[in-house]
Amino acid sequence: MTRRLASLILCGGVAVLGSACATKSFVQKQVSATQSKLTQQMTATETTLTERAALQETKLRETADRAGESRQAIDVADQRLNGLDLRVREVGARASGAETLADLATGVAHDVEARLSQRLAGRNRHRLLDTKFVYFDSGQTEIRSQDVNELEYVAKALTADPNAILELQGFADSRGSDRYNRELARERVEAVMRHLVQRHGIELRQLRAISMGKVALGAGEKASPEALARARRVDIRLLAPWSSWEDAQSQINPTAPEQTVTVIPAPRGPATISALPVQAEPTQPPQPARIDTPARGRLSELLKTITRKDLGGVE
Repeated sequence: MTRRLASLILCGGVAVLGSACATKSFVQKQVSATQSKLTQQMTATETTLTERAALQETKLRETADRAGESRQAIDVADQRLNGLDLRVREVGARASGAETLADLATGVAHDVEARLSQRLAGRNRHRLLDTKFVYFDSGQTEIRSQDVNELEYVAKALTADPNAILELQGFADSRGSDRYNRELARERVEAVMRHLVQRHGIELRQLRAISMGKVALGAGEKASPEALARARRVDIRLLAPWSSWEDAQSQINPTAPEQTVTVIPAPRGPATISALPVQAEPTQPPQPARIDTPARGRLSELLKTITRKDLGGVE
């Protein structure tokens, strides 16, 4: 009985031990399978995370590159803005300079307009430049050889200034009738005019002639040969417009004051040409508005320097 009980106990223990060994193997298999699954899941998760990290890193690099490009674009735009600001300042300065030049041009234009108005108002005013005398023999109308130089002088003056004119006054001495002396004085004036027109090509519009007739003797004056010789003459008065004389004076000396000279036409001496004119003291004429030649030259040079770019335009 005891032996059977011991056998039973031994067999039960063996069975229990076998069952325990079978459970342990099963557990180990289950643990191994679970561990394998976890390893696979962890590997897959790690791979996914690595791919996501690489993708995020790529995106971050692209974003950084774009940020760098944007920064460069901003720097370029800032430089352009600075350049535009500088350009605007330059244009403003040039515009101020152009405005100054425009004001100067406006002032000069007003002065020129005033001068032009003055010239138009005094277009018929002339200035006496010189007086010459041509003398004749008794009863004659032919020009003497010694008077040719005087006519050549006035002819050159008329040619140099087409606006200049000559006033010719013919005289005869006191002998003979008034009608005869008027005709004789007229023929002498016409002889002088023909000489100027035919020999020197002077235009008739520059010649103004009148026969004055005989020269009456003064109170107590005797009809001496010298007095009669001084009476047989043609007075030649060379006149130039005020505008022509002013231009000539401004070219010679722009700052010199304007003067006029009054010539006494009546001869007071022997019948020679060079000693006849007598000049009086200069008198001051009216002062017209004027702009000297250098000022006009400076204005022209100044206006030439102005470009469309200076005024803010595009060349």
